[in-house]
Amino acid sequence: MLRNTDPILIVALSGRALARSAHAAMIPVTVLDVFCDVDTQVWANSVNRVGSLSGGIEFRRLPEMADRLCPPRRCAGVVYGAGFEACPQVLSVLSERRELFGNEAQVLADICTPKKFFSTLAQLGVPFPEVRFRRPSSPHGWLAKRAGASGGMHVQEARRTSGQHGCYYQRRVPGRVMSLLFLANGRAADVVGVSELWNAGIASAPYGYGGAVSHQRVSASLYKDFRQLVYTLTRQWNLRGLNGVDLVVDGNDFKVLEVNARPTATAELYDYESRRSLFRQHLDACRGAALSRRYRVERMYAHRVIYAQRDFSIPHEFSWPNWCSDRPAAGTDIRRGEPVCTVHASGNSPFGLNGFLKRRARFIRETFEPACTSPDTVSVYRSGVCS
Repeated sequence: MLRNTDPILIVALSGRALARSAHAAMIPVTVLDVFCDVDTQVWANSVNRVGSLSGGIEFRRLPEMADRLCPPRRCAGVVYGAGFEACPQVLSVLSERRELFGNEAQVLADICTPKKFFSTLAQLGVPFPEVRFRRPSSPHGWLAKRAGASGGMHVQEARRTSGQHGCYYQRRVPGRVMSLLFLANGRAADVVGVSELWNAGIASAPYGYGGAVSHQRVSASLYKDFRQLVYTLTRQWNLRGLNGVDLVVDGNDFKVLEVNARPTATAELYDYESRRSLFRQHLDACRGAALSRRYRVERMYAHRVIYAQRDFSIPHEFSWPNWCSDRPAAGTDIRRGEPVCTVHASGNSPFGLNGFLKRRARFIRETFEPACTSPDTVSVYRSGVCS
């Protein structure tokens, strides 16, 4: 049983969404991430920066900072998000004297090792695009991906790369890129939601995470396949808590791109409708609790990430709208290609959502233009999100 006075330690590239969900469940948290955004500070007891956007989580400093800011004797456990794919063994250190609410370090390591991961999928009969571990002699139609990375910022057209160390190659296949958010307790699993993913649409990272829209409808037969898929993956790796599967869907066929063995960016799109905080459900599922059925609603939620096209600083006089999240502090320097913020919208149809997103993205663009050297400072194309 969690004691309400002891905070849970959240460690991720961005801990904002997890902290918000924890706050909704009245669970105190201490956050270590690389952004230290203003809204994260609202939801958490304390927020401290451990790393940078360019370098990721600073794993060498992390154990010491965790012990100092959320000591094991006064910590109810640790929850991790994106950022550990390149160094999963650090989770073993963090969980030596803390309860780990998430998948074990070895599970994450296995899933983030491409040769082992795709070999396992093949043994399970799970479809996936053709994969190679050497640069194809004819690279057109192939994507280069870096092992142990997350967020899609590392994905490039193979023809634009020279075969870097640590890369693998995946054939590009037609279809919609979708993500399954699911909850697992090691024995069983259930789909929380099906989202469509959007690319960032920026030159430096064309396949970076640009956002998502929730509650995508698929055929009954495909949804049945999705449920079987997450069950198969859960039993294979003893998955626990919130997890995600990214895949390409073409008609009633799908191919798995990757498994995210931790809470994903799309989780917040389903927290709005939950009777219980998804953070609370994540904790319970990690402890093996039975999975509770979620009720369905028709309302759709979406979010999009706005990326900077030029360098600028967040002005001190700016007041963030309530439909913006991941809000940098005043005076923060934003570099070209870095995320500025996330915008949100909700509605009953994708058409209405797109209208909200465009207007909100336009507002952000027009607000930051005076602080920049170009009227195109903020990328609006494929940028924006939920209300």
